[in-house]
Amino acid sequence: MQFLQVSGKYIVNERREKVFLRGVCFGGWLNMENFIIGYPGTESNVRRAVRDVLGEERYQAFFESLLESFITEGDFKFLKEKGATVVRVPFNYRHFEDDMNPGVYDKKGFRFLDRAIEFAKKHGIYVILDLHAAPGWQNQGWHSDNPHAISLMWTQRHYQERVTGLWRYIADHYKNEPAVAGYNLLNEPNAPNFDILNRLYREWVGAIREVDKRHLIFLEGNTYSQKLDGLDDPFDDNLVYSCHNYSLPTHRATVYPGTVFGIYADAKHLEEAFLQRAQWMLDKGVPGWVGEFGALYDNGAANPSPSDLARLKALEDQLQIFNKYDQHWTIWTYKDVDVQGLAVPKADSEYMCRIRPILEMKKNLGLDGWTTGSTGTLTTKISQVVDLMMVMLKDSSLDAMGLKRSLGQEAVYGTIASFLAPLYALRFRDMSVDEIRQMHEEAFFFENCQQRDYLVDALEKAFKG
Repeated sequence: MQFLQVSGKYIVNERREKVFLRGVCFGGWLNMENFIIGYPGTESNVRRAVRDVLGEERYQAFFESLLESFITEGDFKFLKEKGATVVRVPFNYRHFEDDMNPGVYDKKGFRFLDRAIEFAKKHGIYVILDLHAAPGWQNQGWHSDNPHAISLMWTQRHYQERVTGLWRYIADHYKNEPAVAGYNLLNEPNAPNFDILNRLYREWVGAIREVDKRHLIFLEGNTYSQKLDGLDDPFDDNLVYSCHNYSLPTHRATVYPGTVFGIYADAKHLEEAFLQRAQWMLDKGVPGWVGEFGALYDNGAANPSPSDLARLKALEDQLQIFNKYDQHWTIWTYKDVDVQGLAVPKADSEYMCRIRPILEMKKNLGLDGWTTGSTGTLTTKISQVVDLMMVMLKDSSLDAMGLKRSLGQEAVYGTIASFLAPLYALRFRDMSVDEIRQMHEEAFFFENCQQRDYLVDALEKAFKG
């Protein structure tokens, strides 16, 4: 494989040939997420619950076997056959660094990344390394392993410097590895202003360039990778810029084209939504990467509902739009417990049978912000309480919607979901180490998974387009 570099608005290899990075995100693997794995709350809290319930030996076996099974060579072989050229690997800083020993890095943190990169190199696929959960939390979301919905990174120098050191350490390790396309410095930052974000981007890029002059560096827009028009002009020769492009019709449509929550959604609507986020990149003439997008499906991989097929059609239009504008893209996400993944555990696998009551509980209570949003039972109750409070106050100057969002994140997706994490752990309390390992292999080895064929077919066509 060859090192990649920026040439105008394109990415090229060492022979100056254009390369389009189009593939998938390995969400839920080295940074776990609740709707992907099936637990309530955040990774840190569910790990704590599993350790408390299963004890140290079975705790280690549980997460070690999950990580070993979730991504194997079979996944890379499959993706190469379908035409993917890249995988984005989100990771949690805790694989490398303990909060009680900041700045001291564990070489074992490279174990799974190194293995994935070797598989990728064997099958001719590039890897983007994505810091998805950073020290001090770069946003308020559960997906940055944030149980408190409070972001400390932007106001505490300690955390900013830890990101600097971590990226320097990782870049030094991979500086001579051409299968690594580059470094995605921070997933979905939510900085209070662009001044802070620009300063830190320059600092982190500078730290990487002290040890690695060659790799691409990917910079996301602010406000969860939605706004780019306050970013500094390119200040390094190998910068790629990224927006995320989730859409209403791919998540909530029952018909497409058609009306979704009062908005008429069709290809024109999707193109306008894309341009609203990506126009800065197009105007600057820089390479653009849609780092995340995707659809939610209600009826499972084997039996798509009419709504699922409507959302698929919207997704297909998105893919055509991205390719029309020469965008690089990675769909969210590759593998999960049958929410939106290309590959999912079979419904009768041991793991799925054991967590089914947890999935039902989460659905009924609305504990996963990603799948239920503001329509969950508990968030609806919170909304009613805030509405009542506003009626009593008789003051419309207050941000009631902001309060509802904050309470949803902090109380429902954070405190309550994490409170219920032990119920997930208890589903495995009768299992031995060997049984845990066998359960994860049966569920997550690619060879044992069910493919979401209708999505795979759409992506295969877009990879070639």
